[in-house]
Amino acid sequence: MEFGLLVPVLVVVFLGIADFSLAYHDQLQLSSALASGAQYGFAQGQTETGTTLTSDVTGFINKVSPIPLSSVTASYNNGLTGTTCYCVSGSPAAYTASASCGATCTDGSGNVLGTSGNYLSITGSFTYAPMFILQTVIFGTSYSQTVTVRLK
Repeated sequence: MEFGLLVPVLVVVFLGIADFSLAYHDQLQLSSALASGAQYGFAQGQTETGTTLTSDVTGFINKVSPIPLSSVTASYNNGLTGTTCYCVSGSPAAYTASASCGATCTDGSGNVLGTSGNYLSITGSFTYAPMFILQTVIFGTSYSQTVTVRLK
């Protein structure tokens, strides 16, 4: 009798653990694909800029990602044009023009954030299809991450 009462509860718990594990694995795969894209973008960003770089990085991430991504967008200097270098601050990344490339970036209160340069931001997302409907209610099914890398 007790076994019959416990089995449904245990099945729900084990399905939830398995589903959460699979979702976490896919989230790690997304993180890995974006990290690979950032490394590729850093290497290519020494010679390429603008739309050429962003389209190359987007294509690379779609090729190396082991999971089907819903969307991948890459942005060079947040889409700002010109030869100006930028400082990045905040979350999500906010871009402000710098007086010169290599200048020290501060947050306005004197804290040093780094040096100005050109940046590549990559955002990727995927939709997880859960095995167990309860996972959708608790955690949702859409996951996204953003990576920002300084090129020069």
